Amino acid sequence: MLENTPPVSASKQRWLPLTSPPNSPVALPMRLALAELPALPLNQRPQLAASKTLPAKVPDVDVNQPLTPPSTPPKPENRRASASADRIEAMLSIDVSMTEKPSELLGFKANQASKQQALGPDMVPKPYTMKYQLHEELGRGAWSTVYRAVENVESLKSLTNLPPTPPTSPTTGATASSKKVLAVKKPSSRQAHKIIEEEAKTLTYIYSHANAATHLVPFHGFDLAQHSIILDAVPLSLEAHAKAAIRRPLSTKTMFDPVVGAEEWAGFAEGLVGGLAFLHNIGCVHGDIKPGNILLRPRSSGELTPLYCDFSSSHIVSSTDEEKEVEEVSAVTTEYLSPELLKALSPRTSDRAVATYASDVFALGVALLFAAIGESPYAGARIASQKLGMAKEGLPFEFARRGEQASRVMMGRAVEKALKGALTKEVGKRVAVSEWRDEIHEVVKSWKEGGWARGG
Repeated sequence: MLENTPPVSASKQRWLPLTSPPNSPVALPMRLALAELPALPLNQRPQLAASKTLPAKVPDVDVNQPLTPPSTPPKPENRRASASADRIEAMLSIDVSMTEKPSELLGFKANQASKQQALGPDMVPKPYTMKYQLHEELGRGAWSTVYRAVENVESLKSLTNLPPTPPTSPTTGATASSKKVLAVKKPSSRQAHKIIEEEAKTLTYIYSHANAATHLVPFHGFDLAQHSIILDAVPLSLEAHAKAAIRRPLSTKTMFDPVVGAEEWAGFAEGLVGGLAFLHNIGCVHGDIKPGNILLRPRSSGELTPLYCDFSSSHIVSSTDEEKEVEEVSAVTTEYLSPELLKALSPRTSDRAVATYASDVFALGVALLFAAIGESPYAGARIASQKLGMAKEGLPFEFARRGEQASRVMMGRAVEKALKGALTKEVGKRVAVSEWRDEIHEVVKSWKEGGWARGG
């Protein structure tokens, strides 16, 4: 060692990056310069367990496979891009057992922090440190690419305090069907890293509240190494389900019911309005509610549970400086935007297009209207500009009654009663989600007591 060279402690020596031989003329000044740098705190050191592999080659994917969670391809007629799907043609066949309840989060304890604490500048998304293997690409959009992945079985076995998911046979042991199937949402570019990380922070905040997995696609964490969100793979969207249902033969017995069936539609309505009430109660505005962003998990009874996904356009309402903190909407799907947001998006206005609780209510109303008729209420539009003009009028019921499925949304029947408060054009007269939940419950109760077939 040279004269007057300050001694370097052992703890600091471990963190010195050596890119040249230790005593070389290049390395020595670097070592002297870095010797006084403090060691990185433990909470800032990289996660050593999170080693992931990308596929060498992405296999070809059938065009009829859906996205899980969906991603929206950019549309030329839209000024803003979306990270969620605008169209899903069919359900993806996944060989995995679906349990009655969503899978529990691995090692994640609820943290009842305040909104300011949860999404403050120092907030980090819940880390995901399990190993998984990426498989085929399920879809891509403006900000993200979604892959199907399988969690490493050996990693699951190492957690002795957790049962395998789904359960394995005691005689055969772990099999291919026992592996947990995941959806991995990866940013499609460096510019999208921040968007995906912010979505992971939002999901971490939501999942700090009890019952979040009742209403959302289960969130397992954020893979920091790959800047990816890890979710459960859920094979079916409300959009694909309703589109498939509309192809069923129409009869005089079913012509007044929603295309998915009266009882199933009522279950979707109660579940989704209840889920939106949960989100709004904890201060979360979804910002991009549409049938493609609602996934359906099969239960053992055969029923389908609706779950919200894709929170890339979401924000948490703050009690201070809300207008400065909240960005304008980044997702534009004309059919589901409220009229006030469409007006704010016009180049002729200086209004900010910020999603609100009221715009969420309107969007969910249109999504449930879609589930009732199996298509957009503006399906009669011949070109995109005509569809935009119809949506700006804020009268989706009126346009739905001009289509082939008009009998399903007749005035005075159950679907119209359940949705009319949410689909009010004027924001001040639009029903709040807490009131809407009570109204839906009463409509469904009356509908059920009067007999589903009679439509209420």
